[in-house]
This record gives sequence, C-alpha cells and structure tokens, in this order.
Amino acid sequence: MKKIFFLILIFSWICFSKVYIKEEIKINGSEEEVFAIGENIDLSGIFKNEFIGVGKKISGDLKIYGDFISTALTQNLTLFTENDFYSIGNKIIFNGKTGGSFTCITRNLILENSEIGGNLRIMGNNVFLRNVEIKQKSFIYGEKIKISGIFSDLNLHGKEIEIEKGTKILGNLIYYTPEKFPFPDVEIKGKVEWKKPYGEKVKEKTTIFRKLKFFYSFFSLFFTYFLLLFFTPNLLQSTTLISGRNFIKSFLLGLLLIIIFSFFILIFLITIIGVPASLILITFFVSSLYISRGFIFIYLARNIFYKFDDTKLVWILSIFLGILIFNLLSLNLTLKIMSNIIATPTGFGALLIDRVKLFKKLREEKII
Repeated sequence: MKKIFFLILIFSWICFSKVYIKEEIKINGSEEEVFAIGENIDLSGIFKNEFIGVGKKISGDLKIYGDFISTALTQNLTLFTENDFYSIGNKIIFNGKTGGSFTCITRNLILENSEIGGNLRIMGNNVFLRNVEIKQKSFIYGEKIKISGIFSDLNLHGKEIEIEKGTKILGNLIYYTPEKFPFPDVEIKGKVEWKKPYGEKVKEKTTIFRKLKFFYSFFSLFFTYFLLLFFTPNLLQSTTLISGRNFIKSFLLGLLLIIIFSFFILIFLITIIGVPASLILITFFVSSLYISRGFIFIYLARNIFYKFDDTKLVWILSIFLGILIFNLLSLNLTLKIMSNIIATPTGFGALLIDRVKLFKKLREEKII
C-alpha cells in the first residue's frame, strides 16, 4: 500500500505544479495546476489553471480558468469556470457558471442559479435544477427529475419527471418515462417526443418471452407424456402410481441414483477412454431426469379423477392437469426449485423401481 501511495505521490508531482496531500486542505487560489487529496478540501480565490480534487468533502467559492475535476462524497460549490466541470460524488450542490460543459455522476444533485455554456450531462438518482440556463444540449438520467429554467435541446430519462411552470425549452424535448404525460405550463419551441425507457421495453419483451416459455415448457412436457401413454401406457401408468404410493422410497432411491450417476459421469469425463461412454450416459441421464419431473404431479391429478376408470381419456386429462400444475408452480422461482427438488428424484426412483419389477416379472415368466 505504501508503494502505491509513493507512486501516486511521484506521479502527481511530475504532472502537477502544486500537490496537496493531507486531511485538512485550504487553498486560496493558485496560478499553477493544483492536485489535492484530503479529508476536507476548502477552496477560495482565483485559480489560473486546472484543479483536480479527491476527498470526502469539497467546498468553496472560487473562480477557475481551467477545468474543474473532482471526486468527493459531498460537494458544495459556488464556482465560475471558463472551461469544463467534471465531478463524481454522493451529493453535489452547485451554483455558478461554466464556459464549457457540465458533467457529473451523483446520487443527489442540486444545480441552481447557474449558467452552463456547453452541454449538460447528468446521471443521478435525485436531480433538481432550479433557475438554470443551458446554452447547448442537456442529457439527464435519473429516478426523480425536477427542473426549471431555460434549456436548448432537452433529453430526459426518468421515472418521475416534473418540469416547473415558466420553464422554456428553445429546442426539442425528448423524454423517456413509463407513461406519457403533457407539459401544459412549459414553453416548448421545438417538437415533443415521448419514448418508453429501454428497461420498460425489456420488461415487455421479457413478459412475452415468459409467456412463450410457459407454453413451450407445458406442451413439450405434455407431448412427451402423451407419447409415453400412446406407445408405452403400462410404463406411464405403473411409474405414476409407484411415485405416489411409494413416495418416500422413490424419492430416497432417486436421490441416491442421481448422486451415483453424477459421480460416474464425472469419473468417465476425466478419462479419455471414458468420454464416449460419459456422453451416452449424460444423454440417458438428462432425458430420464426430464421425464421424471412430471410423474408425481400426474399422480396427484389422477387422484382428482379417482371415480373414473383407467381409460386413455382420463389419463390424458390427468397428464394435462398434472403438467399444468407443475408449470404454474414453476412461475415462482422458489416453488420451481422446491417442486423440481421433490419431483425429479421421486420420478427417477419410481422409474427404476418399475423397470426392476418388470425385469423380475420377465425372469419369472422365463421370457429373458
């Protein structure tokens, strides 16, 4: 840390004529370039060159003929600068005039009784402009924006925007808000254009995407079970009943099998010879897990239709309702995680139990 500090100190002395590094700094003007790092920086007088300040608090009433560049949590400045103003901070209060542009990134900004000769660029949370005159273009990004004064072209991005009565906009007004609203007490000479914020557009697209994803997830899983019912009805029905009637056994066995399969896949992937086998195993494993998710929900849906006989129509209705319940639960992230944690091992275990029973039955009947 000392080495870094030493390098900063050397670099500062090379690049700047005057360097101040201490907790309390008071500077009453300078004819040279100034670089200051401190806890509290108090400025006054006339600065003939650039000023760069880094601190916790910067305050003062000064005039500067170069650029003013600062980074501090709190800044309270009455400032005249012939060039540009650049600042980053938590709270910035500015009164004065800039010959060039005004650029700042802050949480809270109060810019009042000021004239900005160049462009105004602000990014913050709460932005308040009172009685200001902006000669060139203004770009303001914030949560809550409240402005008054005279502006050229004005571009606003915010959730809450208020333009006070008597404000003049000599150019165009473009504002990005969730909802469109008028400015009846504002004089606007150019065109007014409202646009939805980029975030709102993303939300709309996300909502559409979620709906499409829901329908895709539902029909893809429903179609899979429908094919099982059509080609292997015994497999579907017996596995579904086992997952519900032997729930704990199926869950514990399925959880153990998932751990074992995952371990063997990892071992096979490590060895070059085992890579082809691991790829086959992964395909089988992932497909089985995908199918396993719905058995317990189909069992619950089948119990709703318990008074009806085991016809294909009843099982189709059970599949439809069970998969619908599963997908509706998946809309909530917490419920989605919980339902998958419970349903996947249960279905996976029930699937194995059913296949083992079938194998034993075939052995008893001497088919294999």
